[in-house]
Amino acid sequence: MKILSLKVKSKNNPNIFIAETDGGEVELHSEVIVKYGVGVGEIDDKDFVEYVDDSAEIIGANLCMKYISSRLKTEKQIKDYLYKKSYTTRIINRIIEKLKNYSVIDDSEFADSYIRSNQNFSKNKLKQKLASFGVGASLIEEKLTDVDDMDSCVSHAEKFLRGKMMTREVKEKLYRKLVNLGFGYDVIKRVINKFDFEEE
Repeated sequence: MKILSLKVKSKNNPNIFIAETDGGEVELHSEVIVKYGVGVGEIDDKDFVEYVDDSAEIIGANLCMKYISSRLKTEKQIKDYLYKKSYTTRIINRIIEKLKNYSVIDDSEFADSYIRSNQNFSKNKLKQKLASFGVGASLIEEKLTDVDDMDSCVSHAEKFLRGKMMTREVKEKLYRKLVNLGFGYDVIKRVINKFDFEEE
């Protein structure tokens, strides 16, 4: 293997270099170039693969840090993001391990944060949402142990009924709304019984 040239990828990416080789172009990170003293000339094939992999890990991890900066992400979300960026499974696993070591990825913390931010959701809806983000079933069950649907259901009912006549028709609409929000029959029945609806 021979490196023919090394040049900065762009002004926006001063730490990423494009290495032109006799086999094509690859990206190398400046940390790897400095660490191993990579330069133009002949290079061992195995060493070069190691440099490329190490660079991909650093570049991918940095991309993930930007991706995560706006809000927490689950391990599944990070993996999906990296797959879309065309990273291989082997490199993705290395990046995931690196991010976990720095506590950047924590599905338990993600679940806690999501539940806190969506306290008006029913337990079923929270379960569905967390599962869609890739949180494991056992972790979801653990996190939802203390979630009480009653308070949330009452809150939705009170908001829906505000300014409305307590007619049978409104009662039926409220029932359908609470079902659509994912509340169970027993909870809905108990909540509706708290209000005095007209009986026609």
